[in-house]
Amino acid sequence: MSQTQPVMPLFYERPEALQPERHGALGLRPEPDFSFASRAVSVPISAAEAPFAARHYPIVFATAGEFLPLAVLGLATGENLFVDAAGTWEPGAYIPSYVRRYPFVFATGEDQGRLTLCVDRAAERVLEEGGEKLFENGKPTKVTDNALEFCAAFEREIAATRKIVEILRKHDLLTENQATLTLPSGSKVALKDFMVIDAAAVDKLPDDAFAELRHNGALPLVFAQIASLPGWGDLARRLPAGRAAAEPS
Repeated sequence: MSQTQPVMPLFYERPEALQPERHGALGLRPEPDFSFASRAVSVPISAAEAPFAARHYPIVFATAGEFLPLAVLGLATGENLFVDAAGTWEPGAYIPSYVRRYPFVFATGEDQGRLTLCVDRAAERVLEEGGEKLFENGKPTKVTDNALEFCAAFEREIAATRKIVEILRKHDLLTENQATLTLPSGSKVALKDFMVIDAAAVDKLPDDAFAELRHNGALPLVFAQIASLPGWGDLARRLPAGRAAAEPS
């Protein structure tokens, strides 16, 4: 009987639970390099991030799985329009927390109740020796402590986002959508298989349902997602003139 390999989260190839005995010599390159995200057409975001992400990216919802909100980064499979060939994220553009936490991530321990900080040993930023150390004298350094704090905050925000999405679904506020964009080349690309918030349905909510959204912190996500829709045109304008989109995302 063959064993099913676990599905790795986006970007991660070889995450390992951090241990001073095993990873005492590891370090990080101090300069961020976002080449690992250069082929990400979208990444999950939390509800708390939505107002910041909406300034730069269209926000949509996945049509399966956890239905989490996604920041759309490109128009073709395998292309992030915000990362250049040198691995630099466009200056001034908001970088989602999902991206900023890499190469660290939390994994659920064997008791299913404890989260363990892991590092992706396959990440180019991880050095076998040198760089900003993860441990000193068997103790976590500030780098590791900061990663632990950041990942913990991210998990809390994603947990809160899951609750918000469930409320949106309970009130039937998510609807499947599609977009047809005209590219600088004059060609068109059709995008589908995503959901958005139905603004008309939000307007028709009874007072008690609207109050539930407000009390659970859903309104910033609702307003940000609706306000992010012009971002589709901004993405299309990022493609070089004369170049058509490749395979739609």
